[in-house]
Amino acid sequence: MTPLREMRTWTTRYDNEMDIDPLRRYYLIFEGKNTEKQYFRGIDNNRKELGINNAIEIVILSKEGEIRDYSHPSKLLELIQNKKQELLQSGLYEEEIDEFVIVFDRDSFDTKEKYLEFVQSAGEDNILTVTNPCFEIWLILHYEDAINHYIIPQKEDILKNEKVSRVHSRTSHIFSEISGMNPKTALNFEKLKIYVERAVQAEKLLEQDVQGMADEIGSNVGRLIEKMREDPRELLL
Repeated sequence: MTPLREMRTWTTRYDNEMDIDPLRRYYLIFEGKNTEKQYFRGIDNNRKELGINNAIEIVILSKEGEIRDYSHPSKLLELIQNKKQELLQSGLYEEEIDEFVIVFDRDSFDTKEKYLEFVQSAGEDNILTVTNPCFEIWLILHYEDAINHYIIPQKEDILKNEKVSRVHSRTSHIFSEISGMNPKTALNFEKLKIYVERAVQAEKLLEQDVQGMADEIGSNVGRLIEKMREDPRELLL
């Protein structure tokens, strides 16, 4: 199986400065090929502006080659488990520092039971970052009063999230209409970054618990961003 490729900025950020070792490292793997990866690369590239703690390293795990089309969360879990073994065998795994994050959509599961079974097992050793129905619900939250303007009036349609065109589900279509962007092919993080904090706060008005997202529209992407803002020295005490 093709190994995951690590995409990181840590080594280049400090090339001309004193050596700094991370005190918390987040390995992120995504269900989608483009949208989530582009978004979190934007987070990492604008970390100072967004308040990401200097002692935190973000490592994006890129699926390439024969695993490029692996998208179901069960496949992501398999890849994460393989990555952990790879790090252990090479002596690079640091238990106190390394965290593994699986970013996926609730609507990847066709039944509530299958979803809950997965989050129960996968959540034991990993951080689960979930959006219901899909990642675009988080992107919509970047816009002013998004819950009242876009989500509540279309709640039932959003939860069903049926295909409305060759390229869009209902939720991705709503985001595309608001933003003028196709999130699958042309997500422009520069247009979103000044509204990240708005999205973090708006998310708290939706369901953030992974169990609750079995039934309710929600997201906990904002919670992950807030964890990345924490001082890891306090977490290690």
